[in-house]
Amino acid sequence: MVTGYSTPTDNSFGSRKLAHYNVWLLDPKRSAGVPYPGFPEEIKLEKARKSLQDEYVARAVAKPAKVAAAKRVTKAKTARKSTVPTKQSMATQIYRDLDGDKPLVIAKIQEQLVMTLAGATTYYYNAKKLA
Repeated sequence: MVTGYSTPTDNSFGSRKLAHYNVWLLDPKRSAGVPYPGFPEEIKLEKARKSLQDEYVARAVAKPAKVAAAKRVTKAKTARKSTVPTKQSMATQIYRDLDGDKPLVIAKIQEQLVMTLAGATTYYYNAKKLA
């Protein structure tokens, strides 16, 4: 039995298939070296399976319906009106005041800006880039 698709499991199917093969095999008009063409019922089942598979693939590959693109809403860039300095600007000023001495700058940023060691280290490297 060929795998990949199901065939009827009753004995009549197998009997019909074997009878068909025997008739083909014992046919005196059959040319030598010609392969067995297959059992017609099995070929029909294979064609039906193939068409269902092709239909499924065609549906899966089909392009989805166009959806209208949503408008992109962006915030307008406005000048900062607040006079309060940012943490990054204060960290950059500390970096400049202490001439980039890493352990001292990180400790000062951590203390003055109330940060963890990891946060202060990040601000140190960003201040180093900006300075």
